[in-house]
Amino acid sequence: MTTPQDGDFRDGMPFLGSRLWIDFANSAPVALGDFLATPEGWARWLAAAGLKAGGGPKGAAGADLAEVHALRAALSRLFDALQTGSRPAASDLDLVNQYLAAGATPPRLSWRDGGLRVEQQEAGDMDPLAAIATDFADFAAQHESARLRHCANPECSLIFYDTARNGTRRWCSMSACGNRHKVRSHRMRAAKLECS
Repeated sequence: MTTPQDGDFRDGMPFLGSRLWIDFANSAPVALGDFLATPEGWARWLAAAGLKAGGGPKGAAGADLAEVHALRAALSRLFDALQTGSRPAASDLDLVNQYLAAGATPPRLSWRDGGLRVEQQEAGDMDPLAAIATDFADFAAQHESARLRHCANPECSLIFYDTARNGTRRWCSMSACGNRHKVRSHRMRAAKLECS
């Protein structure tokens, strides 16, 4: 599941990772602080991500922020493991599997349009943490490690999956870090011309 692409930032929060689980891992950028520090922040993030705050048995109101933070930390470590091809920690896989199991519902048969149909639960109807874990599992099965990146800005802590055709994306966002780099490079070139 990719996140809706309404822009790089929604309600002041970064959504530029190209995947829901990466955007979740990016919810505590060093420069901006932890968006999930409070239940209200968690509810805002869920709304911006397009997930139902009341989805599943807990939703946002009943979410234990320690669980939210633990899954986010595990997914951040799993990002690094996928990127480097290293073996992930069993505890991180166990935690994701716990949410996968909690969100798993068996398919249902229904009669529609004159025939049998198999219906699966939609991610938006799942517990939000289960939906995020499901997105990670779908991604892990088909990703390209070389497209997992950290922003090239050394002051930025954001990560992303490069979906560009040529695979050369360097910045978390061209409107943020990419633009800052272009401005800095232009000023440096201008300063060199003045000194000449």
